[in-house]
Amino acid sequence: MIKKIFCNVFMLLAALVVISGCGTSAGTTDATSDDAHIEEQVTIKALDIGQGDALLINTGAQVILIDTGDNKYRDGEHKGENNNQLFEALEHEGITHIDKLIVTHAHADHIGNAANVIKKYPVGELIYNGIPSAGSPFRSMLKAANGNGVTKTQVKAGDVLDFGKGVLFEVLSPTSELVAKDTKALTANEKVNVNNESIVGRLTFGEFSMLFAGDAEKEIEKELVARYGGEKLNSKIYKVAHHGSHSSSSKSYVKAIKPEWAIISCGREKTYGHPHKEPMKLFKDMGINVMETDLNGTITITTDGKAYTVTGER
Repeated sequence: MIKKIFCNVFMLLAALVVISGCGTSAGTTDATSDDAHIEEQVTIKALDIGQGDALLINTGAQVILIDTGDNKYRDGEHKGENNNQLFEALEHEGITHIDKLIVTHAHADHIGNAANVIKKYPVGELIYNGIPSAGSPFRSMLKAANGNGVTKTQVKAGDVLDFGKGVLFEVLSPTSELVAKDTKALTANEKVNVNNESIVGRLTFGEFSMLFAGDAEKEIEKELVARYGGEKLNSKIYKVAHHGSHSSSSKSYVKAIKPEWAIISCGREKTYGHPHKEPMKLFKDMGINVMETDLNGTITITTDGKAYTVTGER
């Protein structure tokens, strides 16, 4: 009788494991089922908005949007038309306000829709690196922020943002020295590498961590590894820098991050060829799981601070 009861229990547990593993894409967890009933959850979404970045974070206390994608289609059959994919995604997610809008750097595929976001939604705070830009998306963003009474906050390496409910975001780059150097260069009408001005930050919630890399390239990655090593870079999930370009994701950098998942935000048109074969081979060789918005649609990460799951729309 005892043997029969044991077998029935075992079969029931096996069935539950199979059911919990179903979904549109594979997920992963790093905690036992004892933690499954913790109520506090954080959701992070890499929104499917074409070429560019738009990452939506909901901590239960705050709604944070990191980057906004572009306001125009730059390629494909809709080239030159208004790009409303971000707003369709935000509407789908039921967003009515944004507590913090973080723009990593002044390229259009990251900041293009920032002014429109500020005009459409109540935005509590605009967070950026403080480096000026002559580009119209940057100027339109600041004009919209000033016109709508949005608090503007400039951040640099060492700053820590509180997203509520125990969720912290530590800024790792740019340094104050880089901000000063590029600001001086731009004032003198000299060229700078805008990608390397990207806000790079590490989100932590309990035992969970995720690195947001903007478009930072190998020069900055080398500095980050030298400055922080694995202590500050090591993360469960890596939001891949520069849409999977070979200009980023150096081997030493990815080894320091040691991610279980790599999340890539890129467009379907492949005008830039993203993601490039070099980082994809590196991820494969290191046994890192990969998801892409062009293939998987919006990618959702859910965590209670211990366990986490990663799923795609398709």
